[in-house]
Amino acid sequence: MNIIAVECSTNICSLASFKDGRLINVIESKEAFSHSKNLPLMFRRISQDFNDYRKDLDYFAVSVGPGSFTSLRISLSFIKGLAFGFKSSIIPVPTLESLNFAANIDDIHYIVIDSYRDKCFIQKFKGLEALEDPYIDSLSNLDNLKYEVYGYSSYIKDEKAIFPGSILIGNYAINNKSKFINSDDNSINPIYLSENRYVKIDDSKGK
Repeated sequence: MNIIAVECSTNICSLASFKDGRLINVIESKEAFSHSKNLPLMFRRISQDFNDYRKDLDYFAVSVGPGSFTSLRISLSFIKGLAFGFKSSIIPVPTLESLNFAANIDDIHYIVIDSYRDKCFIQKFKGLEALEDPYIDSLSNLDNLKYEVYGYSSYIKDEKAIFPGSILIGNYAINNKSKFINSDDNSINPIYLSENRYVKIDDSKGK
């Protein structure tokens, strides 16, 4: 299973190559507001890990959010164009699920990614199982949660930090291909959360 994995849901722009399910290479940049400039250049470099990526590549695995909507649209549009040209398929990977896969926590917990201002994208899990859909909440409300919080956020302490990256996207895609493979790549869209889908947390401490 040969994959190029892409993660652009945050300020991190990350690409990784996998051959036969094994990580070969990773290229990352944390340059802000530069995904549209860096992504094609990084792809050109990572594609050199294959003898002929137009023939050797089986899948593109791409993070679909939630995250920066502009960055997600840039990366997904770019990958859709490549997949169409190379007749490859896309594995759309929810960003919070990829971070949860890396967390490897058996108990109930939360995974978060900073959104805008004092907001974050958040989702509740037990082990690898999602207990609810992702939603938007305030960072200040995270102190009221009953369960531990992990992820990529200014709120997170170092030992609970999980950085989004293409290695996580690729590994998750390899382990969950059948769950996310989609025969119609045109139907794949970024996961967009708005304030209208705001859900208050009801499991505060003391309950």
